[in-house]
Amino acid sequence: LNGDCQSAKSIVYKATVVDGNNNVETYTGLTKNTFKDRFYGHTSSFNNRHTDGTTLSTHIWKLKDEGTQYDIHWSVIEKAREFNPTTRRCTLCLKEKYHIIFQPSGATLNSRSELFSTCRHRLSKLLVNT
Repeated sequence: LNGDCQSAKSIVYKATVVDGNNNVETYTGLTKNTFKDRFYGHTSSFNNRHTDGTTLSTHIWKLKDEGTQYDIHWSVIEKAREFNPTTRRCTLCLKEKYHIIFQPSGATLNSRSELFSTCRHRLSKLLVNT
């Protein structure tokens, strides 16, 4: 991310995985925290097999099990605001879903169930939790 991993906050990002056979797979994700924090979460799931990992980590483990070399390139797609209790919208989640639906070449690893999930940021912003 050209040194912007600390300041890149509330973003939709893309991971491009190129394996040793030049096969390209992409994953679109989001983070409300800094990208650096999310990156550490991804690398942790690449080093420790989790049953509740992302489809990206599942793909990386498949490549590791096959003994295939791979490279991952990260990029920021766009910034967005997280859940707003006044408008009851999470632009961050909506933009991630938009990119998964309308730019499927950038989300070949994403699962269909991600589109139907509720906003993870909503509960922390409700008055009942303050």
